[in-house]
Amino acid sequence: LLAQVASGNKEAFGQLYDLYASKLFRFIRLKVGSQVLAEDLSSESFLNIWEYLKDKENKVEESFQALLYKVARNLIVDYYKKKSSQELFMGDDFHLFLEEEPVKDEINSKEIADQIHKAIIHIKEEYQDVLILYYIDELSVLEIAKVMNKSQGAIRVLIHRGLKSLKDHLTKES
Repeated sequence: LLAQVASGNKEAFGQLYDLYASKLFRFIRLKVGSQVLAEDLSSESFLNIWEYLKDKENKVEESFQALLYKVARNLIVDYYKKKSSQELFMGDDFHLFLEEEPVKDEINSKEIADQIHKAIIHIKEEYQDVLILYYIDELSVLEIAKVMNKSQGAIRVLIHRGLKSLKDHLTKES
């Protein structure tokens, strides 16, 4: 598909969009708290990828998904820099995202989802990113490492520390 996209095939890009749009939107929505903003940033991510892939000199050295998340993550960072705010806000419908596959079997109660929501917005942004990418979007450690420009070992440590931090915040609220 990537080779077809590089040659300007819009249908092939549409297939990539269909494969990744909902996951990317969910990731961005969890980070920005606004559905409209998440839609805008998702669209901008795909537009940036389209422009990148149209240039025949550019190659995807990591997986397409990792490249897409890296672009989206950079757009989110740019958005917060422009807003001069590093505080993350997630809306009340956070539990809807947690109830989607594959997590819905593990988290089936709105009360638990609300507790996790309240806790996750209080942990470091880096922990938020790695936990969302790993547990909700199911990226591999290698893909997350490429998205976050870190080693696989560093990602494993971040996952461990993020879970510990999340657990600490959940115990404080109980």
